[in-house]
Amino acid sequence: MTLYKRGRVWWSRIEVNGEVIQRTTKCRAKLDAVQVESAWRVAWAKGEVGIHDHSKAPTLVNFGPRFLEYIPAHVGKRTAEFYTDSWKTVIRYAPLAVTRLSRIDEGLIAQFTQARLDEGVMPATVNGNLRTLRRALHLAADWKLIQKAPKIKLLPGERMREFIISESLLAKMVARSGDGQARLLPFLVDTGLRITEACNLTWDTISLEPKEGAARGWVHIVSGKSKYAKRYVPLTARAAAMLKLQKAGSRSKWVWTAVSGRRKLSRSWASEQFRAIRDEFGLPWDAVLHSARHTFCTRLGESGADAFTIQKLAGHASIVISQRYVHPTPARLEKAIDMLQASTESSTVLWESQSSG
Repeated sequence: MTLYKRGRVWWSRIEVNGEVIQRTTKCRAKLDAVQVESAWRVAWAKGEVGIHDHSKAPTLVNFGPRFLEYIPAHVGKRTAEFYTDSWKTVIRYAPLAVTRLSRIDEGLIAQFTQARLDEGVMPATVNGNLRTLRRALHLAADWKLIQKAPKIKLLPGERMREFIISESLLAKMVARSGDGQARLLPFLVDTGLRITEACNLTWDTISLEPKEGAARGWVHIVSGKSKYAKRYVPLTARAAAMLKLQKAGSRSKWVWTAVSGRRKLSRSWASEQFRAIRDEFGLPWDAVLHSARHTFCTRLGESGADAFTIQKLAGHASIVISQRYVHPTPARLEKAIDMLQASTESSTVLWESQSSG
């Protein structure tokens, strides 16, 4: 062990089986730091200190069962499926699969990334693999199998889906759709629900009339992609109207149902119907059913909603995602200053009177 000073605090440095471990003693006085380090030496010798022999960490492929067993209970069903499928691709790269977790570094990850690109895979797909590997290595660090997860940089150049459904296009789509899809599309545009969230809606999670002093009815999303998906979304008049049409003669507990009217709607069927219309109208590649949610968030941003409001209504896990939809135009900047000025008008009058005096 070696003591060294970082800022005003003494740190301890130890090398275990070729791996350097650094930890703070939290002491400003060297004598105190020496005593702390001595206590660590004794505890380490007894196996009681949190210094682990990472040289015996499992290989990536052997870590897979533990990783895949953990995932389903901590993410949504679709996300779990994504990790499972992506994991198969990650461990197919032998140099990565047979390496112990403690030996996986930025260089090896860069080799894997390049190998995927050489296969002609799009950056978005490669980034999906890298996100899976990053999640696995961070869990390994949390479980003390490795000291620290290596940094994984995602590739630039992912194609973002930016397609917006205008009201005129929505009208044409509705006219071309069957009854169920014709009601679902405006509902999704006005609520921003993910298609899986919409498919899982039951009538007991919806209030078509205002309750408890609210001005609107609402939809309650009980669960979803992450813990942030749980939320209430107020209904526009059009969204409420679509639900009322859907409820008339309904024989199922599900709001959106399959053709039989009893089973809940399948997200894949709804997406296929949308793709058929997209191809018929000759719309671009990024026109997908999820575009209804993107349209909802975009319209919120254009109407002046702040990022935190958008996050709450859309159920985004990160405020960074919501910030994409907020564009500080000159008019909005001036409005912010107008509000600031209004809140300080009394003080301004006081300052002016003191200056003139």
